[in-house]
Amino acid sequence: MENIALFALTVSVYYFVWFLVSNPQEYSRSVYWRIQVKRMALVALLALPINIGGNVFTIAGNATAEKSVYSLFSFYQKAGQNAFTGIGLAYQQAGRDAVSFINITGYQQAQNAINFIGITGYQRTEQGAVSVIGLAGYQRSEKNAATVIGFTGYQQAGLYAINLVGLVGYQRAGVKAQVPVGIALYQRVGEKTRAFGAFSSLTKD
Repeated sequence: MENIALFALTVSVYYFVWFLVSNPQEYSRSVYWRIQVKRMALVALLALPINIGGNVFTIAGNATAEKSVYSLFSFYQKAGQNAFTGIGLAYQQAGRDAVSFINITGYQQAQNAINFIGITGYQRTEQGAVSVIGLAGYQRSEKNAATVIGFTGYQQAGLYAINLVGLVGYQRAGVKAQVPVGIALYQRVGEKTRAFGAFSSLTKD
């Protein structure tokens, strides 16, 4: 039922945006309506969620799944196991892994939350939160929070908060906060912190 509602909302929003961007008013009425029907059919096909054994597959739709959700472009994914999107903005919540590539990710919650080549806006995980080659805005993890080759704006981790080859703006960790080869602007940790080859400003609890 939730996927039906998401499908209807997604088709309506995508079609409305397409209608605003490109409205072929120069055609006759009959041709005009044929074009609109074709557009609606194309949008519906792209947003259609296909459920196979509890796993949902879609090209550009938004969906929930008992097991996993796989898409090329999504704004919203909620899965019992894995949530994967290739290109796009994403809200992802998964029982195991939440993965997004080449995009802006707004909120990931999973055992492992991973974002490659993009901007990450808030990751929360019980195992590892990773952003590679991008800007990570707030990572929170019970074990590991890592940003590799990028800027980190606030990390909080139960064990490790790590930034490799980049600038860190505020780290807070229960055990360790490390910044090898980078600039750490304000670190606040319970026990240990490190900054290699750069400037570090530190406050201990």
